[in-house]
Amino acid sequence: MSIVRTKGKQNILFITTEEYNIDFLIKYKEIWCNCFTFKREQKLELWVQIVAYGVPTLPFLGEGGFKLLKEEIETFNPIKIQGLFRWILSSAKRHDPRTRFGSIVFAIENKIKRQEILK
Repeated sequence: MSIVRTKGKQNILFITTEEYNIDFLIKYKEIWCNCFTFKREQKLELWVQIVAYGVPTLPFLGEGGFKLLKEEIETFNPIKIQGLFRWILSSAKRHDPRTRFGSIVFAIENKIKRQEILK
């Protein structure tokens, strides 16, 4: 196992082996948790990105817009968005009254879910 700090020094990555994998580390967290200052641990998973075109911009502008859009996507699709999504349009274009639609990029848990929602 090796330990690496990311460039921004915001994250610490544990590179594990088959024998001492992430599940093992989480199971025995009380042994090593006092060696680091951290808010939470998270298992690194491979996510799949999707681009959604033609997303209406107006309903999702302003405070709470990101949360509202995420809730709407998850309500009407059998997926859970991983992390945050991002608009492909600049903020200035999104807030231009002539811009009615834009595109977003978001990540989901795996390729199987991607195939489901692309149908």
